[in-house]
Formats: sequence, C-alpha cells, structure tokens
Amino acid sequence: MPYTVLAALGNPGREYAHTRHNAGWMLIDALARQSRAGWSDESRFPASVAKADFAGVPVHLVKPLTYMNESGAALSAFLRFRRSEPSEVVVLHDDIAFEPGQFRLSLGGSAAGHNGVASCIAHLGEAFVRGRIGIGPKLHPGQDLADHVLGRMPEADLAAFTARIPDFLQSLSVLLTRGLPAAQNLTNRKTPSP
Repeated sequence: MPYTVLAALGNPGREYAHTRHNAGWMLIDALARQSRAGWSDESRFPASVAKADFAGVPVHLVKPLTYMNESGAALSAFLRFRRSEPSEVVVLHDDIAFEPGQFRLSLGGSAAGHNGVASCIAHLGEAFVRGRIGIGPKLHPGQDLADHVLGRMPEADLAAFTARIPDFLQSLSVLLTRGLPAAQNLTNRKTPSP
C-alpha cells in the first residue's frame, strides 16, 4: 500500500518552535517548503494540513495541533476523514536514541517513553512507519526527560540537524517511490558528516 500521509509530531506555539520535541515539525516544514505546499488549519481534526507533490507522489502533510500527548487523536480523526489506513502513514518524530543529524526509518516497536508516539500507537496501532529524528540523549542521567526534549536545540545540534535535512528528504523520497526496505538501506547506513 502506498504512503499517502506524512505526519509530524510537535507542540503548537512559538515557544516550542526550535525545541528538540519539534524536530518532526521542522523536517515536515522543510518538505512543505521544497514542495511549495501551503498549510491550512483544520478545526475538524484539529491539525494543520497541506497537499504536496513530493517526489512525484501526491501526499497529505499533517501537523496535529493538539499537544504532543494527544497527537494520535488528531491524526486518527484526519485518517477517518480521508478514509486512509494507518499503514499509509509515516510519522516523523524526535528520538533520544540517536544523535543530532541521524535519521532512521522503522516499522512497529514501542513508544520508548515518547508520549506522542504512545498516543499514535494507542489510536492507530503499530502499522505506521516511524521516521525517527535524532536529538541526542539527556545531558546527564538525573535530568528530567521533559526538560531535555522541551529544551531548545543547542546551536551545534541545530546545525547538524539542518545540514542533514536534504538527506532526510531524499530518504523520504525513496520511501514513497520504492518502499521501506529500499529507504532503510539508504537511511539507516548513513552517518553524520564529521
């Protein structure tokens, strides 16, 4: 089944714009700019949505406008409206298991403490593809996880992430046109440039 929905997890509001937890929004915004897609807010879902032609494939871009822990409810409402299946969805989100500048594609698995992913699993099951954007681990073991993910990306981390966006978008292009195994072969072997 083709992937028809690219969704990104994040928190609405300017105060969250460059936080680690909004890495998914930052990536999908870059994709929208490249595709010259315009966002519109949809109160029915609630989400900000756009139609894009990406890599020659028509897709819907979705940013749930709920806070992170309710992302799955908004995305589920959008899928019901579009009559789309969870297996057609790619969810882009931050992941502390990978360093800034890394990106991995996977199918299934646990939420690993990520409230947005947990919400998506609760509402959609595990059939969606996950685009996991590295934000690095907590700065020290005693740090509260919420403080880490809601903190702004340090300049070096933001630069590492920004530099790899073209590679991340290429990986998503391969995912849409050639499928998950081909995209994983490309993405999961790539490491950040020194």
